[in-house]
Amino acid sequence: SGIHQPSTKCTSSCFAPTPAPSTRAMAKLLVAVAATAASMVSATHADPWMYTLSGACDTQGDLNGMPFVKQGSTLSGAPYYKALRAEKYLYHEPDCQDGAPRWVLDAKMPDVHKARDLDGDGSCDYIGQLQSQNTSHPPAAGEWTMLCDGVSKPRYLILLEGTSTTTTTTAKASTSTTTSRKVGVDTAPGEFDDGYSTQTTNNTKNTKASLMLGGTCAYKRTLNGLIFDVVSTAADGSPIYKARGVDEYIYHDADCDGAGVVTAARWVFDNSKPSSTATNDLDGDGKCTYHACLDSAPVGHSRPPASAEWSMYCGEASGWIPVGLTLQEVSGGAKATQVIINSANRNGIMAVVIAVSLVTAQVLFA
Repeated sequence: SGIHQPSTKCTSSCFAPTPAPSTRAMAKLLVAVAATAASMVSATHADPWMYTLSGACDTQGDLNGMPFVKQGSTLSGAPYYKALRAEKYLYHEPDCQDGAPRWVLDAKMPDVHKARDLDGDGSCDYIGQLQSQNTSHPPAAGEWTMLCDGVSKPRYLILLEGTSTTTTTTAKASTSTTTSRKVGVDTAPGEFDDGYSTQTTNNTKNTKASLMLGGTCAYKRTLNGLIFDVVSTAADGSPIYKARGVDEYIYHDADCDGAGVVTAARWVFDNSKPSSTATNDLDGDGKCTYHACLDSAPVGHSRPPASAEWSMYCGEASGWIPVGLTLQEVSGGAKATQVIINSANRNGIMAVVIAVSLVTAQVLFA
């Protein structure tokens, strides 16, 4: 428990055939179609307060599922974003040195008072970059140039929007930040022992919605993108979630080891199935052993928060560390590819264009 194991035909000789477009060209065209469709509908929605990235190469794999939260605006008026619990930034660079404006992923914070070369390094070296004159928002999808294994390579990145509004009538919204000291924490390898917990929660929404996980540390990266559905209700009335296709669970546990000396009630990510009738130690192992946990006192037990700092076990080298996890709402029947649309609250024909174009492009580019 607590360790995730990843799981034509020619009919005429009268005319010379038109050369077929290359696979790469088709992929680029389809991503361009998706990005155009996304931009056509984006104007009808609130400005995004957060983006979640996907599509990065293995070298930059820690970016996949990472939430970038809006911090403010640069001198040009463009918004800029910072990764939750990481020194990574997403911003618009008017001119790094070569005169070409672009959106960039950078390890350096942009200087909001400068008109050009916002990171002040005198070069155009970034984790990723995509040339664009649009300063209002980064592209929903597109071909970026990304540093992978020391070499710049093309990568089709997707930026899922999170907005500060919701139309879900059964939703509950809350924002809170708190730091608390735990007592009596477990210290055995693979168990909870960080001692401190800081949570920042935003827009806790529909208690019955399916949730997509993002933002894990590299050690748990195979959990990113899993979609969790409500499958049962625990004895305290909280929902029990199970990931589609694998034995991974999210649930609330009032006392994770059942010892009777409650350290803190908490939300838990676990690969052991929880009991729907037990009042404590829901996985029945007599320990506080799992992937990650979050004190539930600030957020309640009706639903885990949309974004928060969890304590996650990230291997022997890192141990238990705070990690910014996101749980984005998706529709009950959503596939992973449909999350692109659902997370941005988009629908209609443009949603179909975006989804089909992106999925086909990813297949072609693979």
